[in-house]
Amino acid sequence: MMSVARYQILFWLCLIGTAFLSLSPSIPGQQLFELQDKVGHSTVYALLFFICARAYGHRYRFALLALVLAGFGLSMEIAQSMTTYRQADAWDMLANTSGIVAVWVLMAWRRRAL
Repeated sequence: MMSVARYQILFWLCLIGTAFLSLSPSIPGQQLFELQDKVGHSTVYALLFFICARAYGHRYRFALLALVLAGFGLSMEIAQSMTTYRQADAWDMLANTSGIVAVWVLMAWRRRAL
């Protein structure tokens, strides 16, 4: 099992990486299925929330962590709208939030089940 300090380092590295990739020009490529981009958004934010909860869940409530991470996702969408090579998408924000909520529910359920 990883220590809280390692989860904290991993979280910040992943958050910085997500910000970098969110604001970099996208590379057009062939998608394997229609909603691949939305599944990617949901998965990334689900993993970010899981790592964030492991890093800071002992100190802060999951609701606050989820709200802050959703705010980060919103800020990335706003920042993308300010570039000439990316665009904001409300569906991306919904996908981000769905990933966060899915992991939040699973982790909260697991805490109660133990």
